[in-house]
Amino acid sequence: MNPTLVKTIYRPVIKQAAHAGLIGRNRDSHRPDLGRFTRTEVDLILKQVWQTYDQLAPSVPQEPKLGNRMNMLLACMTLAFFRELMAIDIERDYAIEMFGDVAWKVYEKMGRLPNLVAQLLTSDPRERLRISVNLFLRFPFTPPGYIFERLLSNDGISVDILRCPVAEYFHKQDASDLCVGTWCNLDFALTEMWGGWLERSETLAGGFSRCDFRFKANAREL
Repeated sequence: MNPTLVKTIYRPVIKQAAHAGLIGRNRDSHRPDLGRFTRTEVDLILKQVWQTYDQLAPSVPQEPKLGNRMNMLLACMTLAFFRELMAIDIERDYAIEMFGDVAWKVYEKMGRLPNLVAQLLTSDPRERLRISVNLFLRFPFTPPGYIFERLLSNDGISVDILRCPVAEYFHKQDASDLCVGTWCNLDFALTEMWGGWLERSETLAGGFSRCDFRFKANAREL
């Protein structure tokens, strides 16, 4: 998958997500007197994002599988969006939070298809969760770009991710906090959308040797 194709596919999706996530939001989380983002401002940010993406995309490391390459280019887009927010003096943590909200609008759409397939195949909550997770491990989080080990689990699905090219990419860009605050943290909401919940104490982006995904299908204790 080449950079231009990813841009063509995702540009309208990201525009819709950015409008939903940014228009009307405070420009500064601590300074309400600075007002809120307008549609014109968000469209200008998006214009700059794709220009930065065009500059960064050619240097994105090549991965062997289509889904792997798509994820790497979406990581490049994430970095481009983040840099543009920083360029207009958005505080770093707030910029990560803002893009996380935008990214969720996109990730939610990606997660709907596995969820729909699972609902069509079974009414069992554990099986639905298993199907959804396995579909994502087939595309786009597929080997050999992603390396993972499955573990036995009585109440869900346990997977250790041992290699994540996206985490490696953000690390090389000195943006591991962006990876954790966006890509990694979206997994919790995604699992809830699939009818389960996620326990995870370690991530590769956080400096650990694995991402310890423990998907739970039983009722969560509050």
